[in-house]
Amino acid sequence: MALGLLVFAGCCTVPPAGPEAWSGTWSAPSLSRPDTPIIITLKPDGRATEQIGTYRGTGDWGGEAGVVRINWASGWRGVLRKSAGDGFELRTWKAGSPLDGPPDDVQAAQRRP
Repeated sequence: MALGLLVFAGCCTVPPAGPEAWSGTWSAPSLSRPDTPIIITLKPDGRATEQIGTYRGTGDWGGEAGVVRINWASGWRGVLRKSAGDGFELRTWKAGSPLDGPPDDVQAAQRRP
């Protein structure tokens, strides 16, 4: 009986997701080109790439407390985080916009296969 309780208790404990849980490819509508999605790839080594149509950009990223912060070489910054329900959102700030101010854009984001 004790073993059954141990297994039951262990089945429902989910460890907090680290940065590796965010690695992969994500997409969201683009602020600058609403008809073309932004494709973001978060690499396990902390590098990031973005693509909007023919534009390509690079940056770096890191995760903390269920939030990913992306710093683009262009000066833009982004935050990818869980939203209500099962969704995710991408918040972006233009170069020079303060991170403690409102984001310049907020869009639903999806993990791509």
